[in-house]
Order: sequence, then C-alpha cells, then structure tokens
Amino acid sequence: MIGWGKKAQAIFIVLTFIVLQVVYKNWLVDDDISLIDEPGLSLMRRSKVEKQYNADASLFRPFLDRINDYWITKGETEIKNHGSIKLSSRGRVGQYGILMSNGKGDNTLDDFEMVIKFAIYNNVGERSSSSSLSAPPLMGDGMAVVITPENGFAKQKMMSSYAKKQYEHSSGGVLENNHDLMGFPKNLAGLAIVLDTYRNDKRTRIKAPLLHMQLNLDPQKHSYSLETDGRMSTGHSLCGPLKLKKSVMLGYETSLRVIYLETIGFLKVDIDYGGKGNWVELFQRDSGFFLPKNKKTGQRFIGIGALNGQLTQTVEVKGIETHEFHLKANQEGQQTEENFDYAKELQLLLATEFQEHVRMSESEFDKWRSEKASEKITTDNGSHGLNPSPNKKRFL
Repeated sequence: MIGWGKKAQAIFIVLTFIVLQVVYKNWLVDDDISLIDEPGLSLMRRSKVEKQYNADASLFRPFLDRINDYWITKGETEIKNHGSIKLSSRGRVGQYGILMSNGKGDNTLDDFEMVIKFAIYNNVGERSSSSSLSAPPLMGDGMAVVITPENGFAKQKMMSSYAKKQYEHSSGGVLENNHDLMGFPKNLAGLAIVLDTYRNDKRTRIKAPLLHMQLNLDPQKHSYSLETDGRMSTGHSLCGPLKLKKSVMLGYETSLRVIYLETIGFLKVDIDYGGKGNWVELFQRDSGFFLPKNKKTGQRFIGIGALNGQLTQTVEVKGIETHEFHLKANQEGQQTEENFDYAKELQLLLATEFQEHVRMSESEFDKWRSEKASEKITTDNGSHGLNPSPNKKRFL
C-alpha cells in the first residue's frame, strides 16, 4: 500500500506540473514580450509570425526557366541549367557578369530573409586541395551582393547616348556603363555587400579575402571606390574591411545571409563558410535601419555580381533562397502586420529562431512608422541606423 501511495503522489506531482506549465504559457507570453530581453530565458511559445517561401525571389535548379521568368543576366554570365551560374570565369581579363531580379512576381520584400550560396576559385577544378589552404592563389577582383531599388540599368538596352542620358536622369544619376561595384554601377543605390578577392590599394592592410558593406542613398553623391578597396567610398560605410577565411577563395561553398525587418528597422548579415548552417555575424543593426525601395512600386531587387581585373577568378552562384516573414494563416483575422502587436511578434521570432534579443517600445515603433510614412528618413540626423564612423578592422 505504501508503494502505491508513493506512485500516486508522483503521478499527482507530474500532472500538477503539466497543468501549471499550460496555464503559465497561456497567461504569460501572449501579452508580455519583455521577457525576451534575457538571452538565457526559456520562452514559452513560438511567434505568431512564420517564414514563407518566396519562389519569385529565389533561384534554384533547373535555372533557365526561373531566369527567363524572374531574373535578368548581363555581361558574360554563363548558365548551366542543372549546374551553376558563372558570373565570371578564370582567364577572362576584365570580364563582368551580374544576375538581378527583374521585378516580375513578388519583389515587395519588407520583412525577409535571403540566403545566397556561391563559390569562388581560380584553379581548374572547383575546389583547391587542403594543402593550399595556407596560400590562396592570386585572383581578382571580387563579387558583390546588392539589395537595391533600381534595376533599370540591367533591364534596358541603351544603345544610343541619348538613351543613356535619359536613363541617368530618370534614375537619379546611376552610371549604366560602369561596373566598379563588382559588376554593378559604382553609384547604385541600396545595400552593397562587397567580397574583395584582391587588394588594389597598398594602404589596405588586410589580405584578401576581405569584406566591406556600404549603403548608397544618392547616386549623385554616393559611390563605391574599387581602386581603394572601399576605403575612399563616399557611400555610408556599415562595416569593413573585415578579414574572411581563406576557404572563401578556394572553391568551398559559402553562404551569405541577409535578414531585414523593415517593420522594426532591423538588419543582420551573416556568413556560413561550410554551407552547414554555422552562421558567423558580419553586421547587425537592431533598429532604425531603412533599405531604400523603389518609390513607384515599393519593390527591392536582389542582385549578385562579379568582376575580373587583370587577375581573374571564377564566381559561381549555386542558388538563392528568399523567405518572407508574415503572420501565420490562422492569425491573419486577429491582427494586421501594421501595428505594434505584429512588431512584438517579430521580436519574439528573432529571439526564438535566431537567438537575437531585440526590444522596441511602442513609442519607438510609432516614431519609426511615422518617419517612414512622412519620408523623414535622411542621413542628416543619423537615420537609416547610420552614424558615420571610421572603419574598424575585424577578423572573422
């Protein structure tokens, strides 16, 4: 009888614990998200926001159908339908190639995650042997990933000087025939993540591969400086130069990830050297960061480019995966994606899915939304999340 009493007592304790957990879950998290400020805290539920795959802004095998429908290629890009997309090839001096979303389908990217898989090498085979890890071969110049409000320079065939001048005027001054931003016009508006495989400037103390990030807002004022490895760029420097691992230049699959949440002004950029989901942070801004989007359509266009100089390289794109963040289907009737409740759910998503503990108060959210609506986001007062400061070297 004593044994049965102990068992009943144990069962009662377990059941009581389960009931309390359920009650506590429903009572605590729905109305109070402040607990996500503590990194070590175990959260009680998942966010009502989920990742939804955007096939229109993604690229996968077979490539040709996807490119014909949703992408633009320019330069000397080579496409193997069931293989990869070569933006540049070893031995091709001065070659450039770009791949850019054409604006068809869903390119209204407000809260999203984008992952680009690629490989860079200069040997005959795709991957160098491990014995060469100590000394990557000489190559150049590099590749860039852009998120931009402008893709007209890639869409239009401007043969006459008049057409080029008309485009420059309508685009705010974008130099259609310039390729200094690793295949893109050096003054292209938007975010540019530049992966440099050759030091053009002797004052660049970090050896390749190195990474520089900048934000161009005004094509007439902001541009990337290829000759100085970004040092003399007039755009807003976000980070760099950052020293990357040598494997980036040895043909090993590498991934870049961009997470941008316009709703709260959050931007995060990571790199994965092995293609296995081991992300290393390159840059993060928790709030107040605005990526320019097309004023007419509200779209943001994804682009990947590569440029060869006197030294050459092969840059292959393996694929692009884009997901958007939206309320789960069964939540759409309960709240919209334009209020503070949705912003709180995004913060919870960052904590549960990406281990990033970010908090924006309701007053901060209202101020951010007001700035965006009235187009008061400028660089004069440090908006866009920008506070100009000297570059700091980092090794990753």
